[in-house]
Amino acid sequence: MALDFKHASLVEGIRFTAQVGVPNVLQGLFRKRPGVVSTVGRLPADALAYRLVAGLASSYGPDPFWVRVGGDEALLLTHPEDIETVLGGSPSPFASDPEAKRKGMTAFQPTALTISRGDLWTDRRAFAEAVLQTGSPLHSLAETFASVAAAEADGLLAGGDLSFQAINASFQRLTRRVVLGADAADDNALTDALGELMAAGNKMPGEPAEGYDAFHARLAAYVAAPDASALTGLIAGAPSTDETDVPGQLIHWLFAMGDTLPTNLYRALALLSAHPEALARVRAEADAAGSGTGTVEAVAGSAYLAGCILEAMRLWPTTALFGRVQAEEVRWKNGQKTPAGTQLLIHNLFNHRNRERVPYADQFAPEEWSEGSAGDDWSFNFFSHGPQGCPGAGMSIFLGQAFLGRLLAQATPRITRGTTLDAEKPLPYGWDVYTATIALDPVD
Repeated sequence: MALDFKHASLVEGIRFTAQVGVPNVLQGLFRKRPGVVSTVGRLPADALAYRLVAGLASSYGPDPFWVRVGGDEALLLTHPEDIETVLGGSPSPFASDPEAKRKGMTAFQPTALTISRGDLWTDRRAFAEAVLQTGSPLHSLAETFASVAAAEADGLLAGGDLSFQAINASFQRLTRRVVLGADAADDNALTDALGELMAAGNKMPGEPAEGYDAFHARLAAYVAAPDASALTGLIAGAPSTDETDVPGQLIHWLFAMGDTLPTNLYRALALLSAHPEALARVRAEADAAGSGTGTVEAVAGSAYLAGCILEAMRLWPTTALFGRVQAEEVRWKNGQKTPAGTQLLIHNLFNHRNRERVPYADQFAPEEWSEGSAGDDWSFNFFSHGPQGCPGAGMSIFLGQAFLGRLLAQATPRITRGTTLDAEKPLPYGWDVYTATIALDPVD
């Protein structure tokens, strides 16, 4: 006999909305509001959200359970088997375009792969995988990209103490060079325009924001004059149709590489500042591969450094909560049927730090990625998993390896402002990049 999933109480739903849903919206779903992020961090909202979800999971899990978010109920997933069912079943029957996400992303990338379905999704996914060379051990332009990353890292070394604003500006420049080419290196206006569109997306307008057409035309001009040393140079050889909207696909790459990745790298630097043994291992790995300035194969092979980046993403996911929506009716393993339109939520922060399932939940454990099985764990979803896993995940990590490897070969990070970290204590549930400064002390 079919059994309904358990339901959290109305009071618990109000708390979930207030402690999980509202803070995510207030901080900015698409473009972060630094002042709000810092205020929320001081509460500390991340810790409160974790504790609430942990309590709910203990009471109603391990199966999915209903929790009220605003005026509606959604299924909250806390078990890796259920997460695998949903993410492995995307984009159908579990689509990645719940209403709030679709209405927000439409403001700045209305034709995005991540909010596409059916044949459109297949078309756009094939294009993205071809250009980003998803799954390839080494991108065909890896040597050029590594050189760009090294040059940008060297520029930061000359600037003394490192703020997030500085590393983000550097990575925005790197991103423009990687995606669009050398002519876009100094096109700060393009990045500013995207930021304004993303800010408009925070309001979830459900239609392209003012200025989108001009921004799209600007991207189209770069596509029409491709740079052989950038991703635009690979577009002609990638499968596409009139429905692909090639310039529209580049938008996601620009904001994912240019905002999200530097956040993760800055946090990785903070973690390494508090874990000297891990830093020493990063440097030993670099020395063995060629003193941190070796071949691109050596950069890509720096598995422990990659693990440091992945750990920053596990510990402090830039998307703490994400959703799916059923495109059709689904029958679950307990016999329960849920209709098309059912909303599903995955709370990354809880799943990544669940002490009941993750032995190293509150520790910095890069070796779990370089030598362990963390990469196969469906609990960790900063790049998602399954058919809709990030097609640019490999490129993102490679750029991070090239950039951080260059920095760390020449400098030792040290937090001089913001929340300090202690390797002997459980790591906090959040680390605010906007109030921090990291000194880059020269290596003796």
